[in-house]
Amino acid sequence: MRTIYLDHQATTPMDPAVMAAMQTAHTQYFANPASPHAAGVRAFREVERARSAVARFVGGARSEIYFTSGATEANNIAIKGLAGRCPGGHIVTTAIEHKSVLDTCAYLREAGYSVTVLPVDAQGRVTAEQVAGTLRDDTVLVSVMLANNEIGTIQPIAEIGRVTRRAGVPLHCDATQGVGSLAVDVTELGIDLLTLSGHKIYGPKGIGALYISNELTDMAPLAPLVHGGGQERGLRAGTLNTAAIIGLGAAVTRVEEVREQEARRLERLRDTFLAELAAGSKAPFRLNSGTGPGFLPHALNLSLEGVDAQELLLRLVDLAISTGSACNSSAQEPSHVLRAIGLPPEHIKGSIRLSFGRFTEESDAIDAARYLAAAALPEPAMD
Repeated sequence: MRTIYLDHQATTPMDPAVMAAMQTAHTQYFANPASPHAAGVRAFREVERARSAVARFVGGARSEIYFTSGATEANNIAIKGLAGRCPGGHIVTTAIEHKSVLDTCAYLREAGYSVTVLPVDAQGRVTAEQVAGTLRDDTVLVSVMLANNEIGTIQPIAEIGRVTRRAGVPLHCDATQGVGSLAVDVTELGIDLLTLSGHKIYGPKGIGALYISNELTDMAPLAPLVHGGGQERGLRAGTLNTAAIIGLGAAVTRVEEVREQEARRLERLRDTFLAELAAGSKAPFRLNSGTGPGFLPHALNLSLEGVDAQELLLRLVDLAISTGSACNSSAQEPSHVLRAIGLPPEHIKGSIRLSFGRFTEESDAIDAARYLAAAALPEPAMD
């Protein structure tokens, strides 16, 4: 029996167009793009073509895009690099950020920085007023994600950006989970630094991008984490992963082509799944994520009453879903996101995360709901 893959918030399968672009890159543009010979120049031009595609994707300039190994590295560069300008300064973030943001902020706290972690409401959202109330004279950075990777909540980034702009404080936005469904323009949103990852948008793993506004770097360059050959204008040393960069360029181009219609289709798939689950499940469930405006169209987080989600996943051999963030799943800890929105332990224990994708069909959504309903049935009582 086929496996139904509904874990697109963890990673996505590579789009065939991306795979084709990378195959061409491996065979025709394998030279080091820093080499001065003709083959190196050809590779360099393809890298810059991909850089331009990513710049258009986020509404920035080509000179504002830096390639990294992924969003985790990009988040570290953005936060540590900016904090390095003001030792001991103040950083503001939220309780539901990705671990690569929260753990970086915790590291800086140990190094003597002051960190404010804003609480969220029951939907996982912060307000611009909350951010404004925390800003201080020594605040060096505000970091708020575009959309959450567990419950799909979209943050009011434009409103927050207006607050940080007025205060003259840089705004960093981890947009990794949101850019596949939401159009982003860094100027309109007031974003100074933005991070994204290729494997969340049907591109390759091991590649990401960091946007840093020229206005910010004109004031002072960010301190690099890795020193070496001076690649990426001195911010990120190391030979460029040309094929993956070309793949990322193809991935963002494809997202722009299909994003609007795909978001509507995924929303319909989610509604179909929920209707089928409600009709067939003997185990009561509750939604931990929203399904209207303000939430990603493809994401679902729900709790099954009286069910241990970890044990449930072992029974769902034909259905690929998760119990929370894949980046934190090995720790077997209760989700920090679900705790932050106030869920009781029993709801967290029975919570699962699933998400629909570009290659999910309606029959997949229906079959997945039926598998889940059957697997969540309570065990018969022993005589």
